[in-house]
Amino acid sequence: MSTPRTSSQLGLLLARFTLRHWRQTPRATALQVLILALGIAVFFSIRLANRAAVTSFQNFTGLLAQSTDFVLTAPAGHLAQSVLAELRPLLGEAAGEIIPVLETTAAVPRQQGDASIGGRDTLTLVGLDLVSVQNLAANTGNDRDWFNQAADGSTNTVSRNFWEYLDQTNAAFISPALARKQHWQVGETIPLVIDETVVPLHLAGLIPTSPARPAPPENLLILDLPVLQQLAHRPGQLSRIEFLVPDGPRAAAQRTAWRTTLEQHAAGRWKLSTPADRRESADMMTRAFRMNLTILSLIGLLVGLYLIFQSLDGAVVRRREEIGILRSLGITERDIRRAWLCEAALLGSVGGLAGVLIGWGGAQFAVRFVGQTVNALYYTTSVRSARLDLEEVIFAVILAVGASLVAGWWPARQAAKTPPAQILSRQQDVQTGTPWLQSGALALALLGLAGWLVTWHAWEFAGGLRFPLGGYLAALALILGGGILCGLALRQVGRWLRPAGRFALSLRLAASHLAKSSSRHRLAAAGLKCAMTMACGMVILVASFEETMQRWIANTFQADLYIHSDGAQSAATDSRISAATWQALAKHPDVADANVMETILLKIDDLPTMLVGVDMAFSQRHPNLTWYQKPLNDDVFDPAKDEHLALISESFADRFHVQRGDMIHLPTPNGEQPITVAGVFSDYGNERGSLVMERRHCARWFADDLATSLIVYLRPGVNPDNLRAELEARYPGLSALTNGFLRGEILRVFRQTFAVTYALELIGIIVAVIGLGMTLSSILLDRRNELTTLRALGVTRHEMARATALEGTLLAMSGVVAGLIASLALGWILIHVINKQSFGWTLVFQIPWGTLAAMGALVILIGTVVAYLVGHWGSNLAADREE
Repeated sequence: MSTPRTSSQLGLLLARFTLRHWRQTPRATALQVLILALGIAVFFSIRLANRAAVTSFQNFTGLLAQSTDFVLTAPAGHLAQSVLAELRPLLGEAAGEIIPVLETTAAVPRQQGDASIGGRDTLTLVGLDLVSVQNLAANTGNDRDWFNQAADGSTNTVSRNFWEYLDQTNAAFISPALARKQHWQVGETIPLVIDETVVPLHLAGLIPTSPARPAPPENLLILDLPVLQQLAHRPGQLSRIEFLVPDGPRAAAQRTAWRTTLEQHAAGRWKLSTPADRRESADMMTRAFRMNLTILSLIGLLVGLYLIFQSLDGAVVRRREEIGILRSLGITERDIRRAWLCEAALLGSVGGLAGVLIGWGGAQFAVRFVGQTVNALYYTTSVRSARLDLEEVIFAVILAVGASLVAGWWPARQAAKTPPAQILSRQQDVQTGTPWLQSGALALALLGLAGWLVTWHAWEFAGGLRFPLGGYLAALALILGGGILCGLALRQVGRWLRPAGRFALSLRLAASHLAKSSSRHRLAAAGLKCAMTMACGMVILVASFEETMQRWIANTFQADLYIHSDGAQSAATDSRISAATWQALAKHPDVADANVMETILLKIDDLPTMLVGVDMAFSQRHPNLTWYQKPLNDDVFDPAKDEHLALISESFADRFHVQRGDMIHLPTPNGEQPITVAGVFSDYGNERGSLVMERRHCARWFADDLATSLIVYLRPGVNPDNLRAELEARYPGLSALTNGFLRGEILRVFRQTFAVTYALELIGIIVAVIGLGMTLSSILLDRRNELTTLRALGVTRHEMARATALEGTLLAMSGVVAGLIASLALGWILIHVINKQSFGWTLVFQIPWGTLAAMGALVILIGTVVAYLVGHWGSNLAADREE
């Protein structure tokens, strides 16, 4: 515990030793704060965006009264409504509610000329027994809020009578947020695409809101259960059944009794879970994506750490004279070290708070990109903004302070080691500096460590989450080791250029400074190298992914038309095509061949995946699969032999640890079916994996003859655009896409998915270039005596500025070249270790030489301009300027 004298002494040191220097160099201090704030802001904004995307996944019926206790679902597919007749006798006469639910999706019809995929919001339609729900609301004292508000929150003037609502055709109740967003009014009729039909829905009222409950999601509409079953072609089917035990003295005992009874009678027929389990499932589904995005967001902070370290290390040199005086006056090593660490913590606190403010604004943009990706790949989310979360604020500030303390530890140690009776010159930084930055052995050891770490297997956690710890640690070791080697190369570059100095004074000055480069030179080069390595490594990953996608698209999408419900706007869409419609489409006189596909979301070993029912013989007639393990024979393509055979995607094989010849137990509403893996194919549209088998068997096992989409080959001479226009006119709820358009849309969605990464790369490079300017400014301040001497010898300001520009250019070139070389290794780690272990995809290794060269040239050019401006400023520094 500190004594009053020690605390007072520390406060005096902070006021006269730290804050005085901050006041004297406000721009340098502001840049330090800005660099740290940018790193924290990116991390904070991505964290908020990730949290918003996950928390938007809600249990809708829990919003109507209170959170339900249990959720009953089929092992796969839908529940038969006849299950309800079993449940009440099973659960006895105890008080409680059994709430049947049907959930599907819809979309607003597209505008004229809009044919894009995923451009419109996916609306969630929930079918409930509204009479039971109204009674439930009345029992819980919430009936005053039900269905009697207009979109602006005022009392609905159309009708006050709940029973009048139910008499209206296709009555729907919408969330207030959706009414405001779409400018819909209670009482009007609006069209929605449900399956392949444009259905008029009458907006009968608003979903109730209450301060005691979460606000209904923006994309939610509620209909009476029988109405939605008819509109969605799901007669007698339910998505789930929810159970609510009313609060009371016996509530806990009744919940336990109900759960025990339901679990005993499940016997493979049902799956029992809680609303929290569903939210956890959504969280687990996207955790790998969000984790990779969070780690990527630390690029700016990692580069900032180099620069904060460099700034504090340089401050030790500039204040060494002052530190020596303090030591000679009796200030102990411990006090000096504590003062220095307090300065680092103070810098971290200010930078962290500034980063939170900047990140809060950035989160409102980041959440849209994250939401688009989640919609495209995982599940429907209506998130449009991110809420400020106190936990995230505290975590961000702690991270900023921790990062600053890590960066400030070595400078604090160096400051405390200054001999008390020795006043050292600033130029001695060349000989002292940080020893580990000059250790080639350490650099090689780190690179060797990276090579060993890439051999690690992914860590596997509950829910199927795979974390490539070895890959991430290998990337970090590669960056640190390469940074040290980059710093060591600076002196050699200076020595090589010394002979050329006889041709130009500016080159001679630049070469001499690099030949005796300080720790700040090395740190600036290492920081720039780090930014270039991360940015160019991601460019290689994206280019490899795009090249792989283009090859896969060219091989997979060869048909003339692809037909699906126009309501399918996200990965979680439940829009289908009725049997009558797909049969009519397949028999159209212009259609030569058609493949009817049905996609069913299910869980195997409690991990979500996808079952795809197709005409397997169609795949043999029109080969379009890229094989990872080709089938040993053609049995899987013969409907007479393939009832228990299937193909699986590479990501499925990796996730479930199965390969060709292994057996899978497929859950169905009527029990498990044994399936043998006949072959493994490459697929890049679904990281959860796909299991593909004959559609007619799926239709029988799941009692579902609806189609998700149709793949159509046309007869010779038929114009795809003409048939597309004809079909969309005949079926307004369908969307027919030509081959070329679909390929372009897939690539557009792919590039949209990576939009956030481009911003993160740019921020990392901006931080590094700012750091280059800070480094040169700091170095010129240390050289002000030298600059004064040069001016006295007749060296012009332009020549001194040019010398600094050359020094900065060589620094930038060293960082860029080292970064480009290291990015090749990092790209390999990202593609073959981190990506493979996280998502199970094998990508082609593609190096975009032109893009990398352009990035390197641009960074060097910007670095040269920044260095010249700094040199022009430094050429007029006064020799007696105080730090």
